[in-house]
Amino acid sequence: MKFSKTLALTAGAAALMVAPAMAADFYKGKSVSIYVGSGAGGGFDTYARAVGRHLAAHIPGKPNVKVQNRPGAGGRGNANLLYNSDPQDGTAIGAIGPWLALEPLWGQKGVKFDPPKFKWLISMGREVSTCVFFNKSGITDINAMKKKGKVIMGASGPTSAMASDAHIIATALNLKLNLIVGFKGSRRAFMAAEKGELDGNCGLWYSSLQSRYMGPVREGKANVTLQLGRNPHPKLKNVPFLYDVAKVSDLDKKAMNLVFTQMDLARPYVLGPKVPDAQVKIMRKAFADLAKSKEFLATAAKLKININVVPGQEIQGLLQKAYSQPKEVVARARKIINR
Repeated sequence: MKFSKTLALTAGAAALMVAPAMAADFYKGKSVSIYVGSGAGGGFDTYARAVGRHLAAHIPGKPNVKVQNRPGAGGRGNANLLYNSDPQDGTAIGAIGPWLALEPLWGQKGVKFDPPKFKWLISMGREVSTCVFFNKSGITDINAMKKKGKVIMGASGPTSAMASDAHIIATALNLKLNLIVGFKGSRRAFMAAEKGELDGNCGLWYSSLQSRYMGPVREGKANVTLQLGRNPHPKLKNVPFLYDVAKVSDLDKKAMNLVFTQMDLARPYVLGPKVPDAQVKIMRKAFADLAKSKEFLATAAKLKININVVPGQEIQGLLQKAYSQPKEVVARARKIINR
């Protein structure tokens, strides 16, 4: 009996040693796909291609890593596939929009995934949102915004971050909002404001502001009039912060902060809900090592994209907190963002 017990313990220890090795060898000779839920050339695509360029070097077995775009339905289709149809073995990674993490709370149709059950690997960014208005609109600061009878802004769709932020400032600052939707991305909406078709736009995250939209601001043709989020950005000290210039109730602040959860996981990467823990552990480490590597950071600097890492475990905690909010907070958030 003593011999059998010792043999069993030895076998168990060996199994524990072999399991990680087998998981690591799994990726050798394989291909890993990063599926982006938006079109080529946008912010999420830019981040994903920077990741895809360097990720293989940090995965045991150094698999081939390729980036593929699957746009449509605000990224919902991509998330549905990742959750239900794509391989659940660690070879299908999703670069998804952070707004998708809250869509079940808003009762969004077409959602076929449970966000807290995704295996969240990392977010490459923690963001603050900004509003940019052009001088020709007459809006040069918050006071001018309040005095204008109606503020015209744009968004890609009624459920986009640009739309949500527009509704939030309309509520917080008691503005009359005319929101025009249907633009193919934030760039098109920005160009419409530049032409004078819109007064300006909100929902422009700091990383995108720095890399894509600062030209007219530097030229004195536009102003960054407001920043939104849980906390102000340290590099936007001269830009008014929403909670400092608006009187909002405690309920409204809780509701708005619930919406702002998406900014704390702004550039996330996920695996499907059934991916084994061994592969999740390997990929979390690979992404963490990638985010610190000189090669990746040099590419990010060249592309002018900010890297501000949020670990996967922290994201899981943020979502658990979001999904445990009282019903009245969720209901108020839905009303504010017109969902």
